[in-house]
Amino acid sequence: MKSRLYLLLETANGHPEKVAQVLRPNSGVVAVDVVEGEPDVIAVMEAEDRQELAQLLVQAISCVEDTTEDVRILPVRDDSNCYTTILNAN
Repeated sequence: MKSRLYLLLETANGHPEKVAQVLRPNSGVVAVDVVEGEPDVIAVMEAEDRQELAQLLVQAISCVEDTTEDVRILPVRDDSNCYTTILNAN
C-alpha cells in the first residue's frame, strides 16, 4: 500500500495557478487542484513508503516560492485498520 500525503497551500499575491503549475511535474505528485477560499491549492502526493514520500515532499516544496503557509496531512493506519490524520503545519 502506497503512502499518501495531502499538501494544503496558501499562496502569496493571489497566484495559485502558478504554484499549481510548479507542483504538477514533480515526482510523487498525483493531483493538484486550485480551489476557492483557503487553502488556495491542494496537492496529493504518493510514494512507496514514508521515507520516499518525505524526500519527494522536500523536493516539491522547495520548488514553490509563492506560498505563505502550508499544512501537510498524512493519513495513518492504526492497529484497528482505521484511518487517522496527523497535521504538520508550518
